[in-house]
Amino acid sequence: MIKNFILYLLFISILAGCTNDKPVPKGFMGKSIETFGLSVTPNNNFRVFDVLHSVKGNNVYVECVIPNFTFKQSGGPKKDGEGHIAVYIDGKKVDKFSTAAFIIKGLSNGEHHLKIQIIHNDLTEYPLSKIIDIEIK
Repeated sequence: MIKNFILYLLFISILAGCTNDKPVPKGFMGKSIETFGLSVTPNNNFRVFDVLHSVKGNNVYVECVIPNFTFKQSGGPKKDGEGHIAVYIDGKKVDKFSTAAFIIKGLSNGEHHLKIQIIHNDLTEYPLSKIIDIEIK
């Protein structure tokens, strides 16, 4: 009998806790908050890239990181997000590469200005280039 009475009290206390009276936060002033939607569409014409490099002896190891870009051989129709790399040393074009990582071999001792230019398939330039100053010892 006592056991039933305790279970009855426990059941009543659980039911008493299930009310619709919910506390209101202390900072609530009764004002509504305006919300608005914002949609963002990526601008594919804007690109950025990073160039990682290291000098070992007379060689420069280069890696270009370009998000959403596919390296292709030069030639073909212009397509955004495709192309290759042109490399200039001290203002003179020395090579082109269709891979993200490459090695520039056999540089002479001294300081050099290395320019990395991203090129479309149709040989027009992207507005993407980096200039790196390196020293061969």
